Amino acid sequence: MQENQRSTETKAPMKVYAIGALVLVSAVAGIIILNDETPQPPTPIEIVEPKVTPASDSTVEPTAGPIVEPIKVIEEKTVAPEAVATEIIEPEVVQEPEPEPLPKLDASDTLAIDKAKELSWLPTATNHINNKDLIRNFVTFVDNASRGDLATKFSPIFSPKAKFSVNEIDQEMYVDPQSYERYTPYVDTINSLNVDMAINALVFMAPLIDEAYMELGYDEGAFISTLNQALAEMLQAPVIRNPIKVVAPSAMYKYADPQLEGLSDIQKLMLRMGPDNITKLRPKLQQIQGALEQLEDKAQD
Repeated sequence: MQENQRSTETKAPMKVYAIGALVLVSAVAGIIILNDETPQPPTPIEIVEPKVTPASDSTVEPTAGPIVEPIKVIEEKTVAPEAVATEIIEPEVVQEPEPEPLPKLDASDTLAIDKAKELSWLPTATNHINNKDLIRNFVTFVDNASRGDLATKFSPIFSPKAKFSVNEIDQEMYVDPQSYERYTPYVDTINSLNVDMAINALVFMAPLIDEAYMELGYDEGAFISTLNQALAEMLQAPVIRNPIKVVAPSAMYKYADPQLEGLSDIQKLMLRMGPDNITKLRPKLQQIQGALEQLEDKAQD
């Protein structure tokens, strides 16, 4: 019993000391808390969700601390793009060169020869041309040819230098085939012509051609039709490959066959060229004729 009492007595002073120490610690802590500039919330800390208070209902006390200048917010102004004037570029108009002036009809031979040289790739293409009063002679010859007449005096080309020849067989006379070869250079020249360029040259010199044709009493622009008729007359010449018999009642040879002798002069000229030359020449004449018909159609539109 005595031992237990001592134990109780011993524990009592210790309890008193513990309480006193606790009180002392609390007092010191209170002093520290009171001397702090920012009051701390009591322990335990309760986490409270902040309330958003309208600016008009709350007053914010300025707090001591470093002065921080407000950040200037520079508003970027949206500048509308300026309207760019669109420059309309007109397409460049390429002006065609002025056509070269035409000479007077009396001084047109040089121009006619120069144009004739441009129409063929043959260097000898103009060797057979009679370059004196060429345009007048050309339209006069064509005008006669359109009716089947052969106006040798106004021929725009020289006649072959070789003469017409015949062969005698059993006391009969026949055309010598070598006579046909006299016209081969002429046929080769016509076949070498560039038809498109020939038509262009014809159009270019049309004022001079019309002037020369009007001197014969025709209307302006009538020559193209006349040239077409002359080509049609030439194309009607027959192609005969058998030996052609001739007679000589006078200084001039004539065909023994009445049908051949009845051909027009321009068709008999074709006959003297021979079957091979006629066969080679026909397609070219038809090509020229077709181009002239297109030219006439265009003029009528």
